[in-house]
Formats: sequence, C-alpha cells, structure tokens
Amino acid sequence: MTSPAPTLRPRPARWAIAAVAPIAWAAAGGCNGKTLALGDSMPRPYHFEAPQVIPELRSDMRTDNPTLTADQLEIYFTSDRSGNGDVWTAHRSDVLHPFAPATPIAEVNTSTFETSAAISADGLTLWFGSDRAGGVGTTDIWVSNRPDRAAAWLTPQNAVALNTTAEDIPRPPGQHNLVMPLSSKTATAAVYQTFFAARPSAGAPFGAPVLVKELAFPDRSTVDGFLSDDGLTLFFSSAPLQFPADAAAPPDGGIPTSDLYVAWRRSADESFSSTQPLDDLNTPGDERDPFLTPDGRTLYFTSDRDGALNIYSASVKRR
Repeated sequence: MTSPAPTLRPRPARWAIAAVAPIAWAAAGGCNGKTLALGDSMPRPYHFEAPQVIPELRSDMRTDNPTLTADQLEIYFTSDRSGNGDVWTAHRSDVLHPFAPATPIAEVNTSTFETSAAISADGLTLWFGSDRAGGVGTTDIWVSNRPDRAAAWLTPQNAVALNTTAEDIPRPPGQHNLVMPLSSKTATAAVYQTFFAARPSAGAPFGAPVLVKELAFPDRSTVDGFLSDDGLTLFFSSAPLQFPADAAAPPDGGIPTSDLYVAWRRSADESFSSTQPLDDLNTPGDERDPFLTPDGRTLYFTSDRDGALNIYSASVKRR
C-alpha cells in the first residue's frame, strides 16, 4: 500500500467487511489443496500461532510489503530506512536461519517513491510500484528481470498493460503463476480495489486487469491481495474510508486502520463467496500485506502493533 501508516490508536470495535453471501462447499481444494476437505459445508477457518516480528529486518522506519521466493531464501520488501521509499532484499542460506542484513536494490530504486515489491516464485522477475517519471499514472507498476539469481537486475520497464492514470500497485502472481492480483484506484479515486490480470502462460504478458466485483466497495479498500497457487483463496487487507457513524472516531480525526481477511471460492471460474477476518492477527493498529508461503505453513504480513510498521510472520495452526 502506498499510503503512510496512520498513528496507532485504540479502536472501539472491529468493522466487518461488507457481507459476501456464504455458499455450500462440496469437494474443492484451497491453498495447496488443504483449505477445504471433502464433505466440508464451509471453508475451514484459518487460525494462527502468535505472530513474531522478523527481528533482523526490524526498523524504526516504515518496513512493509514482504514477498518471498518459493524456496523462502530471499525476501523482498519496501522501506523508508534509507530516507526514501525503496525496494530492499535480504537473503538466508536456510529457512531455519535468520536473514542476512538487508540491502537496497540499486538497479530499481530512484530518488522518487518505490513501493509494493512483488517477487516471482523463481526469483527472476520483480514487480514494484513507483511514481517515477515516464509512467502512465500517479503510481505505476514497473517490472525488472534478471537471467539468474546471482545476476544484477535489469533496467525496470513500465508494465503498461497493467497501469491506469490512477494509482496501481502489484502483488505476486498466483493461480499457477497466471493471475496477478493487483490493486488500483482507477474505479474510485477514494479507495484501492482489487483487480485480476491474467496471462495465457508463465512469462507471457498480462492482459488488462479485471475488477473483482464481489470484493469491490466504494467506501472500503480491498488491497494487498495474495492469490493462492490454485486460485481458490485470496488473502487481502481492508479498511473503511472513514469511521462509521455509529463508531467513535479518535480525537485526532484520523483514518481507520487496516485488517487482514481471507476469501474463498469453489473454482477459479466462480466468484469469491465467503470471507473471514483474521482475528488471530488483527489488532487496533494497521495489519496489511499478507503473503502465504508456498507450503501453506507461514503467513508474512506488515503491522504497526509496536509503533512502527514492520514485517511479522505467524505459523498457521495445524488442523
């Protein structure tokens, strides 16, 4: 997300996202075929162990938008720790070891604002948002490639087919690497909404983004989408545009903060028909940028629960 984090404040009640009609579930697969089981009437809810900050990536400056390669050895994120919004990366030799010190990616960063780093599963393609000159709109999606993971990143190119005259930000492709769940303000200047851009094969250009209508609201954001490999599960963050009339706004009149949600559908050709707030992870602060590891065991996300936006991880509770 491109907006700065609101000040951490108490919140009197949690707002539920606008209702999505529940459906009867037959036999279907969720993330890695484990979200639903044969005979389930509804998707099994997600529950998590207590989240932990990633200490070696922690900073007093905004640090957010974590995405990882499929082997979980490289993490890409954005941070203000250099004094400007830039794309950073950190590597580790094994998933049981901490990440080495993070470094900025000089080949993609500019003196302007970079956000929403999204790495491909193979680590060879990096999408990100930027308001640099030469774009289509205010914030555009740009893409850089490299021939192998030891090589330098090539000069970023504007992903013209994905961009509008409004703000557009990417997320990693899901649904077997064929669908990108990007966020855009093209449908409403007030809030981000989620769009899917599809392509016929991995490596092919993405087509024009299509609004996910069942999760689109004029007064509530649906942003930071993470689509599972089977295309049946979508994690995202959401916040109302303003405080509801029946809720007490904070004295400073600030904007509401984001919460994490997950939505399900029975097939990739159907609409999302069931949603769940991830209350094991949500706080009165800001939670956003969900990323589920390919094995379905760990959710990375961003939170300002300790005062500054930082990257956290939480283990999925085994069922």
